[in-house]
Amino acid sequence: MTRLNGEMIYVKLVEKSDAESLLALEANNRQFFQQFTGAREKSFYTLQGQVERIREEMELKEADRGYLFVICLQQSDQIIGEVFLTEVVRYNLQSCWIGYFLDQEHNGKGYTTEAVKLVVDFAFNQLDLHRIEAGVMLHNQGSMKVLLKSGFHKEGVAKKNVKINGRWEDHQTLAIVREEPSDNDMVKIKQVQRINPSTLTPPIGPYTHLTVVPNGADLLVLSGQVGTDLEGHIPSDLNQQLQNTLQNILRILQSQSVAVENIFKVNIWATEEMDWEFFGEAWAKFHGGATPAMTFCYIPALAVESLKIEIEVWAAKY
Repeated sequence: MTRLNGEMIYVKLVEKSDAESLLALEANNRQFFQQFTGAREKSFYTLQGQVERIREEMELKEADRGYLFVICLQQSDQIIGEVFLTEVVRYNLQSCWIGYFLDQEHNGKGYTTEAVKLVVDFAFNQLDLHRIEAGVMLHNQGSMKVLLKSGFHKEGVAKKNVKINGRWEDHQTLAIVREEPSDNDMVKIKQVQRINPSTLTPPIGPYTHLTVVPNGADLLVLSGQVGTDLEGHIPSDLNQQLQNTLQNILRILQSQSVAVENIFKVNIWATEEMDWEFFGEAWAKFHGGATPAMTFCYIPALAVESLKIEIEVWAAKY
């Protein structure tokens, strides 16, 4: 599952299990959303309609033509909105369009701006797109502010280009372009590159065969971190030890002003069988981006009898 973490919200690619939540979002905001979108069939506001919609969106993702994200509150995991990349074009354009909807009750809290920034970063750094465009009706100043805060710039007005509620509406066109480094600036690139060569079968799970760290980075190697809490106590439960260990790693990285995205190697040792569903959720909340190269081993024991897991991390600091 692709999950991108913000401070107040996170966004994730839509899944089949999101159908009921999407239906509630669309039904509860039907009149509000209808002000900004084209006409929708009655079937759109049914569970089956949302199931079909998700199926189509997942097919678009597999074809690299579109990506639908849902916006979720960090504290409750409630789905409160959507961000979508559409009309993905490769070749000499490497571009797409972005759109979004947020539950009317949650407007004005900065959630949409945070979500748009996360998805733009994903589009540039994970999808390798060059340009993202958006169209906003001229009276929709709130949406205009979201895009401007997210780094978009105004380019002009497209006259009568989208039919909204039976009327052709003018739209302000905005765009954001990824800054491309010159040859002399290549050494300044701060992105850790993760590569899966086509000559190999894909890795088991969402991991990476090869990681390339650009020039100019300091190498940070953490000693094996364990699941102590802030008072030095070690819980008996493996899952709780895992949670504590990830938080301890996060605190060390934050002390060095290093983002979790710059982790490029993880070594994990455990003394009992891992609950992989729990691990996946915990890792997504901790990291949220492309999974780095990772090694996992079961061993008879660690240095202290009460320890059930130990994690070593390598990271790049710029």
